[in-house]
Amino acid sequence: MGSKSEEGHVGTVPPTEADSPMTLGEVLSAGGRSTLGVLVGLQVLDSADNVMFVVFAPEIRESLGISAAAIAVVGALAGVMVSLAALPLGLLGDRHRRTTIAGLCTLAWAAAAGVLGLVQNLWQAAVIRVVAGIGKANEGPIQASLLVDAYPPAGRGRVLGLHRGGQPLGIVTGPLLAAAFAAVIPEEHEPWRWAFAFLAIPALLLGLAALRLPEPDRGRSAVPPRGAFTRLRKIRTFVLVMVALGAFGMCVTTVPIYLNLVLEDHLGQSAAARGVITSVCAVGGLAGAALGGSLSDRLFRRSPKGCVHLAAVALTLLGIGFAVQAYAPDVTTYVVIGMVTQGMTFAGIIPLSLVVASVTPPEIRATAFGLVGIYLALVGGLGGALLTGVAESFWGVRTAVAVVAPAASVLAGVVLIFGARHVLHDIARVVR
Repeated sequence: MGSKSEEGHVGTVPPTEADSPMTLGEVLSAGGRSTLGVLVGLQVLDSADNVMFVVFAPEIRESLGISAAAIAVVGALAGVMVSLAALPLGLLGDRHRRTTIAGLCTLAWAAAAGVLGLVQNLWQAAVIRVVAGIGKANEGPIQASLLVDAYPPAGRGRVLGLHRGGQPLGIVTGPLLAAAFAAVIPEEHEPWRWAFAFLAIPALLLGLAALRLPEPDRGRSAVPPRGAFTRLRKIRTFVLVMVALGAFGMCVTTVPIYLNLVLEDHLGQSAAARGVITSVCAVGGLAGAALGGSLSDRLFRRSPKGCVHLAAVALTLLGIGFAVQAYAPDVTTYVVIGMVTQGMTFAGIIPLSLVVASVTPPEIRATAFGLVGIYLALVGGLGGALLTGVAESFWGVRTAVAVVAPAASVLAGVVLIFGARHVLHDIARVVR
């Protein structure tokens, strides 16, 4: 177990298929272009919706007559519900047709986007964003497991990279879409309402398309929830990846908020300028997703441990980059470093997704991806918010970022390096 001859031949399929390189065209032909196309489209719309809400937050606050704190809570509700709903949807996804779940969730989200343009008070907006968050929560447990099962192992990294690349693409296009509606719709007609109503149209079409997607064959019967959790706890690689993601979540969910404070307080950037800066930095995420997907496929064929090592290096560099970004002397430096950190984020998360898919059996894979969201957003996000908040109260924003981000990312990297020793054994168990 774990010998050199075995290292290049373990996977979730027979060695000949896992070892055979495939072009991207061959990979897409094997799994179907429509499945990836629909799910990438959903990823783009998801990110565009989040960014548009941030861009239009002042207008929404003024229109509904609520406080800045209230609009911040409403904006956070969708993200919170994505985390809370991920695990229940993962459990459902291991027992029922995932394409149906993805389609129904997207239709609920489309309805929420359209109705958001009609809300008149705080509570209506809060309920709508809760529904939107539940609809979006299928991205991790449902969409990721669908892609892993639909496409051959030789191309999974590139497929996951293309899917994940929809996120920065949405961050780039969201502010542009918001700006277009703000320019075309007179201010007295509240452009933000029209923008979200428009966003509901492609979401509706993609939701209907998701319902028609083929369901990949999992080949095994469903496992009861208690049995699924018991089996996942026995997969050492999975457990250590979850620990690393909890530490990584401290960086990726909390630190960007503080970096926006740096932009405002130390670099003098307005809300509009911060939106543009965020969009430009997201271009680095596109490059990181493409690079992470391509490298993951190559590394996995040679040595699955290489994917874990790639993620460890990328996540470690991410935290160090955040620390440097916090002390950027000007906007240009901030943007350049921001593009690098965005690239590291996706270059790290994609190989980890490939590893999670490889060490978890197909019948509990959606549940596994649901737990990924829990550890990232709840464990890492809440823990990072508390830890960074305490550090900020003692040392200020810049020092807090410079201390917490590298510490959390280095911890994540060390845990992953330690976990790499188990990956061959865990993949071999799935094969058997």
